[in-house]
Amino acid sequence: MSHQAHDGKLRRLRGLRGFTLLELAVVMAVIGILVASVTPAVVQRITDGRIDETRVEAQSLYDGMVGKPSDGRFGFVGDMGRLPSSFQELAQRGSLPVYTTSTTRNVGMGWRGPYVNIGTSATDYLGDAFGHVYTGASSGQVRSAGPDGISGNADDIVFPPAAPMTGGTVTVTVKTILGGKTIVDPVGYRVDLFYANNGAEASLSDAASPFSFSNVPMGVHAVQVVKTSNPNAGTVVSQDTIVVRPTSTTASELWF
Repeated sequence: MSHQAHDGKLRRLRGLRGFTLLELAVVMAVIGILVASVTPAVVQRITDGRIDETRVEAQSLYDGMVGKPSDGRFGFVGDMGRLPSSFQELAQRGSLPVYTTSTTRNVGMGWRGPYVNIGTSATDYLGDAFGHVYTGASSGQVRSAGPDGISGNADDIVFPPAAPMTGGTVTVTVKTILGGKTIVDPVGYRVDLFYANNGAEASLSDAASPFSFSNVPMGVHAVQVVKTSNPNAGTVVSQDTIVVRPTSTTASELWF
């Protein structure tokens, strides 16, 4: 090969090599621009998806605590008479009383969970989509620290927005017919209300009209009228089953 031909070949190789490096630099620059512009959108989309997933999960936990009172389902509160002290109580009974209907008028009470779908592992329901632990069980609110993992700032996810009321009021009117006339709240009788207290049956009594009970846990309860005067003091003369919904008043009439 002549010297002239050899130099021409080197020039062509150098030109090819230079073009390839330049092309690679341009491609890398374009990729960098695309990554810089696309990455924030992708990250935001992933974050938004996790926020939506956390909100759905938070509502599921809330429903496990209080059920759907408008549909006559009262969740953990209806069975236990209180909010859970931790979200673990929604899925694990531990030492809580087992559900039973061996109560006044066979009103069921006690733990009959699980009240939530525990997911793919025993603790899956305890954490949000960002890997942070939910808090707020005893308040009735499900709280997630949100994307930044810091509680108490603007990106927190809280459901419901305000702490729920889980109790209502019960009023009972006692009626009887005496001498052809209707007597309202006759003297010598009391009203007992039976409800779940930490899953076990407890009762409240009101010995004077108007018969009223406040802060009664939502759920199904039994009420009865008891004679307090002689003769036959202590005799149950009337009873019924009532439904208590949060922030509402349940009015019941008991006849004998």
